[in-house]
Amino acid sequence: MLDALAARPISNIASLVKVAAITPATAGKVMEALQTLGLVRELTGQKRNRVFAYSAYIDLLNQEP
Repeated sequence: MLDALAARPISNIASLVKVAAITPATAGKVMEALQTLGLVRELTGQKRNRVFAYSAYIDLLNQEP
């Protein structure tokens, strides 16, 4: 899942399902776990059609060298 998020740091469940070849239920559970760990952030505030940002990766990319 982290590889899929690294490829598309801002993703929804449907795109993660295609890239990671997992079920939507599994993708949702993984994203909730990653959100609890503070690695991803949910952007929409909705229960359906949620969009997630891999904030830990985005923050790393935005750091000055």
